[in-house]
Amino acid sequence: MKTWITDTEPSERFPLYTRANADEVGPDPFTPLNWTLTWEQGMVPGTADAWIALGTFTEDEFLWDKPETYGNWGGYFYNQVSLGRVFGYRMPGATPDAIDISFFGQNPSVPPYKHDPRDDNEACSAKLGESFGAILGGAQQQLGDDYIAQARAWVASRPDLAQVSDAELVEYGRTSARWQRPGWDAYAQVVIGATVGPQIVQGIADAVGKPDLAIQIFAALGDVASAGLPERVWDLSRMVVASPSLTAEFDGGVSGLADRLAANADAAAFNEQFAALLADFGHRGVNEWEISADTWLINPTLAYQMIDRVRKQDASMSPAARAAEAAKRREAAVAELTAAVAGDEQTSGLLAAGIASGQMSYRLREGGKNATVMLMQEPKLAFRELGRRMHERGHLSDPMHVFQLLESELDDFLADAGSFTEKLAQRHQDWLALADLEPPYLVMRGEDIPPISEWPKRKAAAVGSAAAAGTTMKAIGGSPGVVTAKTRVILDLADADSLEPGEILVCTTTDPSWVPLFMIASAVICEIGAQASHAVIVSRELGVPCVVSLANSSKTLPTGTTVELDGSSGTVTVIEPA
Repeated sequence: MKTWITDTEPSERFPLYTRANADEVGPDPFTPLNWTLTWEQGMVPGTADAWIALGTFTEDEFLWDKPETYGNWGGYFYNQVSLGRVFGYRMPGATPDAIDISFFGQNPSVPPYKHDPRDDNEACSAKLGESFGAILGGAQQQLGDDYIAQARAWVASRPDLAQVSDAELVEYGRTSARWQRPGWDAYAQVVIGATVGPQIVQGIADAVGKPDLAIQIFAALGDVASAGLPERVWDLSRMVVASPSLTAEFDGGVSGLADRLAANADAAAFNEQFAALLADFGHRGVNEWEISADTWLINPTLAYQMIDRVRKQDASMSPAARAAEAAKRREAAVAELTAAVAGDEQTSGLLAAGIASGQMSYRLREGGKNATVMLMQEPKLAFRELGRRMHERGHLSDPMHVFQLLESELDDFLADAGSFTEKLAQRHQDWLALADLEPPYLVMRGEDIPPISEWPKRKAAAVGSAAAAGTTMKAIGGSPGVVTAKTRVILDLADADSLEPGEILVCTTTDPSWVPLFMIASAVICEIGAQASHAVIVSRELGVPCVVSLANSSKTLPTGTTVELDGSSGTVTVIEPA
């Protein structure tokens, strides 16, 4: 296989793409329907709308008939580096390098920024300054609140999908997927705006010689949507631990657990709380930006598995207790940095505004993400129902093959589904094969993309050997705290049960399905990530020290390596090799 049917053409204007931080969006290849419907028609133009609304770009800088804000090769999702660098160049007080670190982490293989005369635009710089001044004053609160309310209203409008026609299923799937364009306009504005406050605070902290305080100030904020999920899972796990009857049911395995719990009189309170969890977070799951992926509502076993893992953790490691300690450190950091600039009225005011803006933006960012993931469940439900029907009629050998369609093929599929049977089955097999490969880390216009047949197998792509005692590695500090413990490398959630309480989790990157491991691990190391990545935000809320963008750490810090991790400075020191 040389190419895949959804491969995009690299942009001439914005030529550099990366897999950095893309794993938490698309760890596995996107299905053709997901990319050509949800992304090409929703997220891609919605992100461009956001850049324009903030003033970074003008409308005529984008090619609207081709995807430019993101890329897709071999089915794999790619982030846009060039767009962010132009933003850093045009934004007063920012730099392309600072934006790289904030959005993508750090990797020596990424070529440095090269100035393009088209990057010069004083009008955009002026508008960006105005936009970010407004963001610093809290202007995005209403934007975020309105979007979340709108997303809930859209979901509440869902028809009874079992009763509508095939054509109505397709139309609802298309409509619900296209909600992502206005949704991502708002969400992307909030994500970009979330860089304002933290950068101001970091700059002030650096200037007074206290850089570590900037990370601590944005820890354990409370009311962060993605952190509310693990707290609910923790509470359910404690119900299991406290009940011999529930413990026995979980000891029997998660297969068939729902039926056993339904028949167990002692499980009434647990079942009620579990139903409430699905009502609030049933849209969460694995690979959340892919419309063929399971959610907890579609497959509740995923949620039972999370509870099963978390029940093994000691009660002293509860998210509430960890967060309370992190909150104390946050309050102390705010007081210390405030005192350090107390004699400078202008800097003091800027610091206070930066702290308030940054803390609000992190909450809005995660609340917006939760709403956007909630919208992703709508086309999932519609097209699963269509796939079920077509399978029953003998037109699909597997209901899930419906997701191998291109959006442009949907109408022809409705007219003659039988003509697609073999084609979609073959695509599904090819798509499964893509999931075993490691895509290139970078794609750049003007440089050949290796044929897919030459991509290495996953887990064989990382390089490096185990680090010796005394070796100190520097990455990006994500969540404060110092921990000394043994590492546990987990590259696949199928191996999650091997993580022992108190070990340091070493992984490539994370999405919400990894959250239970944060409640078991004493700290987290991610090979990929940035200061605004999922792992960082969840770690801060749960009070778990975290370091990200430590390349090849799964090789240099193999399971059993004793290390000291400092989540504020971003350093990891080998105490004793495995």
